[in-house]
Amino acid sequence: MRTELLTYLSANLSGTIKVSMELPFEDSGTPLYVKNARKVYLAEPESTTTQLLALLNGPDISEKQFTIKGYLTVDAKNRNADLDSALTVLANARTEASIPNSFRKEFDYTTTIDGSTMIYEFEYRYNNIA
Repeated sequence: MRTELLTYLSANLSGTIKVSMELPFEDSGTPLYVKNARKVYLAEPESTTTQLLALLNGPDISEKQFTIKGYLTVDAKNRNADLDSALTVLANARTEASIPNSFRKEFDYTTTIDGSTMIYEFEYRYNNIA
């Protein structure tokens, strides 16, 4: 799932905001996405499984949710000219990236201002029947 999102974002982010293939790890206590502004970072998917229906003679029917967290840091004082279009591309990736077998595809983000930087923390959620 992460690969499909990275492929879509790489092809569609054409301005000053680009995609990093690296994971959003911390280097010397500072997250990489803070050090490298205007780069989109995606974490590895996390999954949770919820039992929907227990069956007597067969496998239970479950819902599996995959969550992929992402980060983008920009300058809070000087807004990037292409920030709005980049946020639109990030939101469109929810449905446009080739993620098969998902009946629910969700995306949301929050913003935090830390000094002179604005950090966008976003999350993709995909639900499948397992």
